[in-house]
Amino acid sequence: MLCQINFDFGTSEIIMVIIALIPLLILVPFTIIDSLRSPHLSVTQKFAWIVFIIIAPYLGAIVYLLWGRRQKMV
Repeated sequence: MLCQINFDFGTSEIIMVIIALIPLLILVPFTIIDSLRSPHLSVTQKFAWIVFIIIAPYLGAIVYLLWGRRQKMV
């Protein structure tokens, strides 16, 4: 067959996928909940952060943790 795709994962590939998914499953919900609970962000800012976190999960979560949470302190 021309279009046959073989997903034959070994142990190391499965471990790499798990290591990549664990931060995603922890960071994304945490950052979304944190942005929703933040009294210092406007509704528009909350919406923008959530959209950014959903579109680019790793980058969005890290940027929110480094920069978005600082908006609370100002």
